[in-house]
Amino acid sequence: MSTTEEAPGTEWHGAVPGSVPTTAAAARGQVKEVLARYSAETGQVVSPEACYDVLLAVSELVTNALRHGAGLSGFRTTVANDVLRVEVADHSTTEPHTPAGRDLLTGAGGMGWPIVRAVADQVHVSAGLTGKTIVATFPLA
Repeated sequence: MSTTEEAPGTEWHGAVPGSVPTTAAAARGQVKEVLARYSAETGQVVSPEACYDVLLAVSELVTNALRHGAGLSGFRTTVANDVLRVEVADHSTTEPHTPAGRDLLTGAGGMGWPIVRAVADQVHVSAGLTGKTIVATFPLA
């Protein structure tokens, strides 16, 4: 695309269907690829701050799925209408939460979910019989 406006229905996808990253670094790599293609094809510059927020959230979501969700069962990134949508699916039906009574100064871990909720524009969790999917969105323009 040579114009700076997105054609209706145009989407940039971050992974070949069925390809699920095995590490947070691999997931960040897929997101970086999508953002680079989006910028190149639309002429939109994604701010460094937006990139930091997205990559931080992806790291937390994927790490939590690997650590607490019995592994990733799906991962997808899509950009449409200047919004990045990240979908992370795992094998646990337990919804993410922050442990009650968490001492942030002395406790280890437990910050991933609050971080994701703080940096994403919207976060939605849908649980099924065999796992859950978390969808986080991030405005790019």
